[in-house]
Amino acid sequence: MFQRRSSIGIRHFGFYVIGLSLSIFSLTSCYNEPGFLGNNLLPDEDIYKVKVDSSAKVSAFTLTKDSLNSFLASEGVMGYVNSEIFGSTKGSFVGRYLTGKSTDGYGGPTATADSIFFYFTASSFYGDSTTELNMRIHEITDTTIFWDKQNALSPVDPKYYNPTPLITTTLKGKGSLKLPLPLTFGQSLMDSLALTDSKIFYTKYKGFYVTFDDLPGFGGVAYNISTTNMYVRLYYHYVKQVNGKDSTFKANKTFTFSSRFYQYLHDQTKADPTKKIQHLNDTIVEDTVFYIQSLGGVYGKISFPELEQWRDSMPVIIHRAELVIGLETPNTSTPDSTISQLLFYYKDQGKWISLIKDQLSSSGINTNGSFRTYRNGYSVDITYHFQRLLKGEYTDNSLYVFPNSNTTVKRGVLKSGQNSKPIKLKITYTKLK
Repeated sequence: MFQRRSSIGIRHFGFYVIGLSLSIFSLTSCYNEPGFLGNNLLPDEDIYKVKVDSSAKVSAFTLTKDSLNSFLASEGVMGYVNSEIFGSTKGSFVGRYLTGKSTDGYGGPTATADSIFFYFTASSFYGDSTTELNMRIHEITDTTIFWDKQNALSPVDPKYYNPTPLITTTLKGKGSLKLPLPLTFGQSLMDSLALTDSKIFYTKYKGFYVTFDDLPGFGGVAYNISTTNMYVRLYYHYVKQVNGKDSTFKANKTFTFSSRFYQYLHDQTKADPTKKIQHLNDTIVEDTVFYIQSLGGVYGKISFPELEQWRDSMPVIIHRAELVIGLETPNTSTPDSTISQLLFYYKDQGKWISLIKDQLSSSGINTNGSFRTYRNGYSVDITYHFQRLLKGEYTDNSLYVFPNSNTTVKRGVLKSGQNSKPIKLKITYTKLK
């Protein structure tokens, strides 16, 4: 049975896609259907000017991402999982290790490596922790891999690393590893001159590419890992004269990962043919559900086919515009826990802009769009954004839906406009004369 522990240090979608400075607009609106509190204070003719419409058609589709930037991410996912619906996801890591500068080097020409270890400690995991993963650690051979802008959704070019692993091991359980590395590798790091200049160090010691082999069937395990909990530590000794006598001193140095990025490879073809995502990247034929996924997987596109009819009705005051989206719970062997919040992004002139302002506050992302247990779905206030759509302020009239985490495994199946309980746009408005 699959288990999942909550991830700590969740970062919102700004981990990978877009970081922008925004002027946050503070919105204050009073929303009630006719019969709202305080209606006794209004004349009857004014009460009936406030109307509610939830008949407007809303469509939802499933798209794939082309690129994702995970450079310098402080946390990410490593491992392999395969879902009957979404297919496989493999998380790997590329990092350049660096130790602190030292004018003393390693203690002189007598310095000798005693042992060297690769430490890996996960903060949480998704999936079946009894699953055994085959982990491979390759040495990076070309540091330009860190200078070029890397797409986290693309395979690492073999020209950047030694195809023969430095070491291969297995990983399972809660994701804790103290892996001995070859002592010859440890001794090769002991260049005192390189410790005085990071540029010299980079030319000699490039870093690691840590990846995993695919698994057969469905299931697997993925570990949430912080870069602070993944490092290399070298233990060594050297001889130094003290009071005219040779004395042996023991020491160690820790190599952390400075330049780094996570890699996420998704393969939808490995899904169960009877349960896989239908109409992927098809914005013409609408399925009864649409899908969203973290780590650069699939995401939702919501469109409003009847938006022009609302524009033709202008002038209209929009008191509130609310999207209501139901959650579908398919029967699979790899059930997913509920996504706690949906995030809605928008585009203009073909470019990603940001989260809609309805989900932003002065302190960051607010709770708008959170999961509602009583309705087994989500409700998101899009009043501000919908008003701007009516005014034609954006060239793209769609909204794009993602889970609220991009550093953990999150996947959801949501009801579309073709569902028996379709996605709804509930508009409370007043038509001006």
